[in-house]
Amino acid sequence: MVLSDGFLVLPLLIAVLYASVETVSDVYSRKNYQRKIDVDSNVQQPWRGQTTLIFALLAVSLGLGNVLRLPYVIGEQGGGAFLLVYVAVLTLVVSPVLIAELTLGSLGRSSPMGSIQWVASLAGRDTRWRWIGALQAILALSIASLMMVPAVLGAEASFYLYRGDWDAASANDIIDTLSGIDSADHLRVLGVLVALVIVAALPGPQVVLFLAGWVILPLILLMMYAGLGFAFDVGDIAAANEWIFKYRPEQLTEAGIFSAALAALSSLGAGVGVGLVFGSRSPEGLPLVRSVIAVAILDTAFMLVLAIIIVAVTAAVDVEMVQGLALLVVSIPYATANLPTGELFGLVIMMSILLATVAALIALIEPMVSILRREFDVPRLLAMMIVALVLWVSGALMMSEPLARQTIDTWLVPVLVPFVLGVTALFAVWRVPRPILRGEKYREPFAVFYVWYVIARWLTPVFCFTLSVLALLRLVL
Repeated sequence: MVLSDGFLVLPLLIAVLYASVETVSDVYSRKNYQRKIDVDSNVQQPWRGQTTLIFALLAVSLGLGNVLRLPYVIGEQGGGAFLLVYVAVLTLVVSPVLIAELTLGSLGRSSPMGSIQWVASLAGRDTRWRWIGALQAILALSIASLMMVPAVLGAEASFYLYRGDWDAASANDIIDTLSGIDSADHLRVLGVLVALVIVAALPGPQVVLFLAGWVILPLILLMMYAGLGFAFDVGDIAAANEWIFKYRPEQLTEAGIFSAALAALSSLGAGVGVGLVFGSRSPEGLPLVRSVIAVAILDTAFMLVLAIIIVAVTAAVDVEMVQGLALLVVSIPYATANLPTGELFGLVIMMSILLATVAALIALIEPMVSILRREFDVPRLLAMMIVALVLWVSGALMMSEPLARQTIDTWLVPVLVPFVLGVTALFAVWRVPRPILRGEKYREPFAVFYVWYVIARWLTPVFCFTLSVLALLRLVL
């Protein structure tokens, strides 16, 4: 009887075990299949690849690359000596953080907040680190608001160049024309630009990657090529070479070193959520370290080409080199309008700058849109409308209140951006175990991965926090 009972129990146990295994396997398969669907929906097949990521990041970085400041500051602060500091900070600080952000985004496959929360959970860390993503999105939207001012004035200046109104005009004529534009017209142009950015970004990050990398970037490069030919034909290339590349360390001041570091920090879009968003949409297994190195090299090269064009053209008509809005809406239009066939090529130069700005704006609004959509379940169209309204209102405020614009600009990039970069690096390489990071970079040679890891762990956070504190002290004292 005991033997008989054993024969009855054994098949029952086997049946229960089999059913349990089947149930567990079923649940696991469904979750695995759902994750595959999520990844496939994030990574669109027609343009998946390393080239798309590089091109998209390059287009965005060109728009964030301080084109309106660097041509002036480079020459004023020692030329080649300034560039050495710029390249050093770009290599040792900015690029490592961007690599870390792309890695976190690739691991998390969500919004900036969701990606960091996922990685923190995977590493067994406090999920409150996710607020780094929210802070980055706020910074991105603030920078986008500041960028709306040169975008609006640059678009208006381009319109007058296109109509030929400034043929042989003086600098005062240009200033009078722009000063006479009604504030309501400024707001209308602002609305058109915001609508353009929203429409371009509406289909989603995967379309943004494609649009920035394969549509906007080729147009920018084509215009830069035409502008460079114009600069060689009628510009003063010798003056541009002297101003930008001659090594003059005696002219590099403490303020110049600080300016070079800040210019590098805001060049590649690190610290403002772009890396997290692009990383979440990139194919798995990309060589992220080499991709960012390529972007840094190409961005620096194209930035220098644009600086050569601007300096050569303005030097040809003996225009004093300036920076900021005066360079964009006065010096460049005046110089080109007073050179042979200059209005056409002036328009080309202006449009290349505006296109780069639009590419950056499209990328800068995406972190906040993705947070609203993923973390608060707001439909994408509604999230875009909310961000568009915030961008239009804040852009209008920046245009009507120069003091507010100057105050935000003074605190935003010098203090907050390096602080956020330092916190991001601190989380990525101090709180996330190295095997997790290495697993996401398995296509990189170990030596390349290890060099990045050491720099990001021991150098980048120290430099970022030090720079943020020094900037704060300069403002307070």
